[in-house]
Amino acid sequence: MEINFSNYVERKGSNSVKWDMLSETFGKEDLLPMWVADSDWPTSPSIIKAIKNRADHGIFGYTFPDQKLKNIIVEWVKKHYDWNIKKEWIVFSNGVVPSLNIAVQSFTNNGDEVIIQPPVYYPFRSAVENNGAIVINNQLKNENGNYKFDIKDLKNKLKDSPRKLSRTKLLILCSPHNPVGRVWDKDELEELGEVCMENDVKILSDEIHADFVYGDKKHIPIASLNNELGQNTLTFMAPSKTFNIAGLNSSFVIIENEKLRKEFMVNKNGLVGTGNIFGLVAMKAAYQNGEEWLSDQLSYLNENMKYAVNYINKNIPGIIARKSEGTYLLWLDCKGLGLNDEQLADFFVNQANLALDPGLWFGKGGSGYMRMNLACPHSTLKTGLENLKKAVRGD
Repeated sequence: MEINFSNYVERKGSNSVKWDMLSETFGKEDLLPMWVADSDWPTSPSIIKAIKNRADHGIFGYTFPDQKLKNIIVEWVKKHYDWNIKKEWIVFSNGVVPSLNIAVQSFTNNGDEVIIQPPVYYPFRSAVENNGAIVINNQLKNENGNYKFDIKDLKNKLKDSPRKLSRTKLLILCSPHNPVGRVWDKDELEELGEVCMENDVKILSDEIHADFVYGDKKHIPIASLNNELGQNTLTFMAPSKTFNIAGLNSSFVIIENEKLRKEFMVNKNGLVGTGNIFGLVAMKAAYQNGEEWLSDQLSYLNENMKYAVNYINKNIPGIIARKSEGTYLLWLDCKGLGLNDEQLADFFVNQANLALDPGLWFGKGGSGYMRMNLACPHSTLKTGLENLKKAVRGD
């Protein structure tokens, strides 16, 4: 069974958040959805086969991740990110977002501060606020569309923290970054890590998009850089984006520091499981047999990315697109349209008939932007871009 990424697969009526929750989210049903970060094509045939084989067994009792799965993850992490981990460091969970919430619960008290780097994946903010901590915004610097860490601002905010009743305990890193598409370089990560270490700030590194990297860029887990950062970092990973299996709710956290690992597991037990039977089966099949499929998917996504950037910059005045270094998301600079954020959101829904994530959802620095998901057949992408062109140009 080969997957043709250009084939359209009908997702309406499948309880898809992306396709079946348009009215609830955007107030309109007849939209082309290019928002939620999942893909509009079937997963790897090896995963489908493994799930079918397990389903044929017919008994779905309590389960656990076996040693073979742990060994497979160790091999994947070494091969793809050049990081030597031990299987004892791996803690299984049922999703990156639940795991981030558990981590905030584990390592903060009410009123403690947690740093996020907006514009950034919006569940970061809720993971902090819903667990009694305070969000500190260390906004990324936008230098003509090239985003960088604002290390000076980070140092200033950490310097001020001890004079407050609370103190900064955590920094949540998005690597590769959603939505701006940066794949952080080694020197950037080292500088960020050094500041965190100097100020006793633990790092929660969301690396769910680690397998989506283009060109000569390379994903570097921040915990892999040196022993000190390894002891100070929790790394959150999953096959859910990579292999389009988010609905199977399986992920893992790599925690080298034994003390931190035990604290995390104590808070996790009874609240978050290790993933369901089919999620664990899919994870094993993905990392063991999904390599070729992933390579084909990356090639297809790279072509979609190049096409979208070229088309927008050539045909749609007022919007600037820059090729993402990682993820399958495009961060559109729409400030040239001259619309405020309410008008911009309304324009995409009611003029372009498109469902995209408004930039304001991602916090500070998101004003005037929209996030577009390119993990779709080329025909869907082409339709979406044509819709946008007609709306902007009044065709």
